[in-house]
Amino acid sequence: MLKTVLRCTCAAFGALLIINGICLILFANSTIGSYLTLLLGLIFLIPSLFLDKTIYLLKKYTAAKLTAALIMFFFSITVIATAFLALYGTSDNVTYTEDYLIVLGCGVRGEIPTEPLRSRLDTAIEYINKNNQCKIILSGGQGNGEDISEAEAMRRYLTEHGIDEKRLILENESTSTSENFRYSNKLVDGGLSSYEVAFITNDFHIYRAYNLARIQGYYFNHLHADTSWYNLAPSYLREMLAIMQMAVFKY
Repeated sequence: MLKTVLRCTCAAFGALLIINGICLILFANSTIGSYLTLLLGLIFLIPSLFLDKTIYLLKKYTAAKLTAALIMFFFSITVIATAFLALYGTSDNVTYTEDYLIVLGCGVRGEIPTEPLRSRLDTAIEYINKNNQCKIILSGGQGNGEDISEAEAMRRYLTEHGIDEKRLILENESTSTSENFRYSNKLVDGGLSSYEVAFITNDFHIYRAYNLARIQGYYFNHLHADTSWYNLAPSYLREMLAIMQMAVFKY
C-alpha cells in the first residue's frame, strides 16, 4: 500500500512538473528554469514508473545509493532555499514616500510583457497610486525574442493603465539586474544615493536584487510582486543558480 502511494505521488508530481516545463518552453519566454523544471519532473517520474527496479538498484549498488543520496540532498537544499527566498521576498519595507521607484525589467514576448513582468507593473500601479510624487524608472533592455525593449513595453503598459508618461524615465540598455541599478543611477541628477529609492520585482528575485544593489553601495527599499503558480518552480530554480553566480562573481 505504501509503495503504491509513493509511486502515485511521485509520478503525479513528476508529470505536473514536466507538463509545467514543456508549456513554459513552448508558450512563454523559455529560460534555464523551464528546463530545470522539466529535469526535476523526470527525476521524480522515471523512478516512480520503475519503482521495483529502482529499489533493486538501490539495494545492490553503492553508486545508486550515492546518487540517490545526492539527489535527496540537493532536493532538501532546494526546499529550504525556496522557503527562505519566499519569506524574504514578501518582507516589503517601502514607505510610499520614496523619490524614485525602479521597476526591474523581465521577459517580453514580442512586444507583450510576460506574466511576471505584468505582475511587477500591476504592483507598480498600486504603489504609484499611493505615492503621487515619485518618479518611476523603467529599467530593462531588449533581449532574445523581444521586439522592443522591456522599458518600452513597461511604458506602454503603464500609460495604457492611466499613468502619466511625464513621470516615467526609461532605461533601455541594461541586460542584467546589476546593470538595471548601474544604468538607472546614470539617469538621476546627483545619483540614486542622494534620494530615497525603492524597487519592485517578483518575490523570488527580491533577495538577489537587494544584495546586488548593496554590492554597488545602494540600500534601496523593496516591494514584491506575486508570482503565479505555474511560474513558481522555474523561477525559484533559476534564481538559485543566479544566487550562486552572485556569490562567486558579485554580479
